[in-house]
Amino acid sequence: MRIAPWLLLGCPLLAPTDVRAQPGELAYCTTLYDLAVKYRGRQINGESKPDPDMIVAIEQCKRGNSAAGIATLESRLRSADITVPPRPRQ
Repeated sequence: MRIAPWLLLGCPLLAPTDVRAQPGELAYCTTLYDLAVKYRGRQINGESKPDPDMIVAIEQCKRGNSAAGIATLESRLRSADITVPPRPRQ
């Protein structure tokens, strides 16, 4: 079996990249996550635990997709009439 040289050149472009969130965005996302767990988390043995949506949101933020993670967490807080802290300026 022979592989075309042009195919080998394109393979690195298909590899997943690990893009990290900007420090300010990640800090804001972490603040939202903490509030969401505190006020909207599941109560297990007297402790507030994150639900799956919160876990996905914080992981999105950590991997650089902070827009999606922040939107999810802000939505969770607003649905419980919890004031969302102001977003820091970039």
